[in-house]
Amino acid sequence: MTHLDLTSLTKQQLTALLWELKGTPAAYPVYQEFRTRSPKVTIKISDSDWESKTDEALKQTLGIAQPSDQ
Repeated sequence: MTHLDLTSLTKQQLTALLWELKGTPAAYPVYQEFRTRSPKVTIKISDSDWESKTDEALKQTLGIAQPSDQ
C-alpha cells in the first residue's frame, strides 16, 4: 500500500482524490485533511450580497469562474 502525504496536496488535488476514493474507507483521511484546512472564503449571512459571493466562490472552487479582472 502506498502512503501519500495529504498535507502536500492542493485543495483541487484533494478533491480529485476524493472522487477516486468516494465510498471507500480510504476517503476518510482525505476528509480529515479537508477539515484541518481553513476556508479561503468566509461569507457571513448578514452580508447583503451573500448569494452572489457564494455563487462566485463555488464557481472558483469548481474551476468554472472567469477572473473578474478580465
